[in-house]
Amino acid sequence: MRSYRLGVLVSLFFGYGCTCSTSHQEMSAGEVVESYLYLALNMESIEQKQDLLRLTTGPLRAAIAGSSDATIKAAYLDLRYQLKSFAVLKRQDLTPRETRITYQLAYYELSDPENLSAAVELVTQNVVVVVREDGRWRIKDVLGSATSFDFPVAKAMKITPRSQL
Repeated sequence: MRSYRLGVLVSLFFGYGCTCSTSHQEMSAGEVVESYLYLALNMESIEQKQDLLRLTTGPLRAAIAGSSDATIKAAYLDLRYQLKSFAVLKRQDLTPRETRITYQLAYYELSDPENLSAAVELVTQNVVVVVREDGRWRIKDVLGSATSFDFPVAKAMKITPRSQL
């Protein structure tokens, strides 16, 4: 579930274009993805699971709907992140009612929120399928993701090429 969650979440983070003032029916496919990820990464209560469900359909909606409160809490409420960057990289319209959106998200996963230098930096690139149903765009599935991790390394542990010794 964690890699699936990272593939979706990741996803689009704190304050990046929350379209909360726009009604769901008026949102573009990209705005739905941004809204979903903003909500997912800033959840404050289990009750917000219903808001995630309104933005999803198909396999993604089934995964969220079938998750217990304990799973939702572990996946969305108990984690600590700090956004570094977010960007939509590509939009590929497959039909007038289906599109694929590729985005990249870089963030720090914080074990100690007060010590950013000890945080692991994650960069994830994800592809989500967004479909138009009942006049609204909804995220249907995560097709793929690629995640890289950059663990902090103490200066003394860095490898120096022999030629520079």
